[in-house]
Amino acid sequence: MPTTALSQRFMRLRENLSSNPRSSTGERVDAVVAILLYQDSADELSTLLIHRMERSRDPWSGQIGLPGGRIEKFDGSTQEALEREVREEVGLELSKEGEQLGVLSVGHPGRRVEMRVQPWVYGLQRRPSVTTGPEVQQAFWVSLSELPSLREISEVEIRGTRMSVEAFLVDGRVVWGFTYRVLNELLAVPGVIT
Repeated sequence: MPTTALSQRFMRLRENLSSNPRSSTGERVDAVVAILLYQDSADELSTLLIHRMERSRDPWSGQIGLPGGRIEKFDGSTQEALEREVREEVGLELSKEGEQLGVLSVGHPGRRVEMRVQPWVYGLQRRPSVTTGPEVQQAFWVSLSELPSLREISEVEIRGTRMSVEAFLVDGRVVWGFTYRVLNELLAVPGVIT
């Protein structure tokens, strides 16, 4: 998508992200996630979340997250890894459907401090059709302006242990952990919520 196709709001968001860098696209990271933003006619921003399939060897089995995954040795770059993961998980061609607006802080999922994950923010020209891959049970859009009102303390069970966590409760789905932290950082960027 050419830069001229970006809405004024996405251009301001890109400026806000670049004027206060949270990380560098050249940082060493092990995995990437995509924050895919779609702007509807009412100037409302929504992002795509995924519900991961239940899989015994997946530490994030059944959780709500952002499209993305590990960078593999065959990926030519971090951005190529992101594009591959988004294509595999939700069927979108980022190079055709969206334009990079910036990156958020590199973080760690849960207690896995050795794993460095970089969130990339993309603006989408239109609301794309989503086709989930074998690792994704469901993909759904959530309005960013609604998220602050959906904050609460929720119960989750991880490897047999129940715990209370800060989360967004989106239509009965608990969005917590790394995804919760990334979305909170995004909400704090000027221009995300009007």
